[in-house]
Amino acid sequence: MKFRNWMSVICTLNMLGSSVQAAVPQMDLTQAVNQVSADSTLISGWINNQFRNAVAFNSTAGDVIPSQLKIFGIEAGVEGVVTGSKVDINGLHTLGTTVVDTTKIDIYNRMPFPSILGHAKVGLPFGLDAGVRVGGIPSKSYDNGDTHFEISNTIFGLDLRKKAIEEGTFCPGLTMGLNYTHAKGHITASTPYKADTNVTINNHVYTPTLDATGTERTDWKTDSVGIQAILNKKILILNPYIGASANHNSGTVNSSINNAGTVTLSDPFLGTASQAVTAGGSASSSPNRWDVRGLAGLEITILPFIKLGIQGEVASQNRLGAAVGLRAQFR
Repeated sequence: MKFRNWMSVICTLNMLGSSVQAAVPQMDLTQAVNQVSADSTLISGWINNQFRNAVAFNSTAGDVIPSQLKIFGIEAGVEGVVTGSKVDINGLHTLGTTVVDTTKIDIYNRMPFPSILGHAKVGLPFGLDAGVRVGGIPSKSYDNGDTHFEISNTIFGLDLRKKAIEEGTFCPGLTMGLNYTHAKGHITASTPYKADTNVTINNHVYTPTLDATGTERTDWKTDSVGIQAILNKKILILNPYIGASANHNSGTVNSSINNAGTVTLSDPFLGTASQAVTAGGSASSSPNRWDVRGLAGLEITILPFIKLGIQGEVASQNRLGAAVGLRAQFR
């Protein structure tokens, strides 16, 4: 996900947030603080947009069961899902920040978003089956070098399906479904940052030394209501399928940046001065309103009642998904 690159951008803002000493013009200090806040807000908005396109899509990916359960039939399984949403690199490079040259930032062109889902279904009368999904990413903290990460995501879903067309000798079966999904989570990345560079404020070049910590946090809470259509045709132990789905998403995605550190400004004529500074910005938006996707997969019966599933998805706004799972089905 290259959060370290994002955090380097975030923390670089601190370089201009503490140009304060008696000999440094007050107007330079004022402009520097304003630049830190303005750039933090722009970058927060950009980060928020990346997550608003990713979190709801991830929560509704995977868990496609091609076989319709018969009455009183049951199934249970688990699968790993990963989605990749296109990162708007051009948007980052054209943010119009004053302090940070975003054109020099190199990041991945997709945001990987993993999850683990457990699911169960039961067959009902009138050709219906109903199911529940629970999963996400367990709350976890870990370190990658000097960067500390914390991430958590909870997914809960309900499904109701009906067999619209029964399979024939040469005809695939068609299953229609309705689903609801709720997701709630957050990700935090915090990293120390040190830098020696030159910076210009009001046409005056300073040499700052930065020793700071930057923290970026994104929180989300989303709800999705969707419809799904699946065509499948069993061929011995193979059950290939194709389908399409559409989900309407609602909720909130919030991102914030907080920077804290000490900057020493050096100038051959004005001398040297240091001061602690705190600066940041935030942004909030709704998740991407609609997700429309095509999907295809193959389920293989590897043991009696045990099936291995492999699935791929292609969604609007250049988003991809994949899932691999095992399940047991009786009837």
